[in-house]
Amino acid sequence: MTRRALLAGGLAALALAVVAPAPAAAQEAVRTEVLVVLAKETPGEIAPALADLPALRRPPFNAFRSMEILERQQKRLRVGQGEDVTLPNGRHLRIQLQRVMPDGRFRVRVSIRREGENAYLPLLQVVASPGDPFFVAGQSHDGGTLVIGIRLGEPPG
Repeated sequence: MTRRALLAGGLAALALAVVAPAPAAAQEAVRTEVLVVLAKETPGEIAPALADLPALRRPPFNAFRSMEILERQQKRLRVGQGEDVTLPNGRHLRIQLQRVMPDGRFRVRVSIRREGENAYLPLLQVVASPGDPFFVAGQSHDGGTLVIGIRLGEPPG
């Protein structure tokens, strides 16, 4: 290997070391908010806390004419650990922070299991920006659909 190639490889490794987050930062708990919303297609009211969320005004969520917040929970996620939320329909949602990306975004896995079952069925994997909520929907409940909103970290300031 030439001296130039060794130098280039060393500089690339140094650049990665500077950009990559410190292992201690990846172990810090990330504040997470979980909203459980009952959404229905029948006309009604949209909870004021949900009215200004752009994601809920776009398909498929814009088909819902009423949205009520059933529950709001605060969680603290650490990389590699899952947190469970019991849904009103008896199922269990698991949120797992898989990785804090070098740019500060979060790789998150969301899965669900039915009451009485041990296995979680994966729903999705998301890369989310701090403070920017993402939504999961599809669980039936009380004549409507449960919509779960998840927001990690602080909103950009």
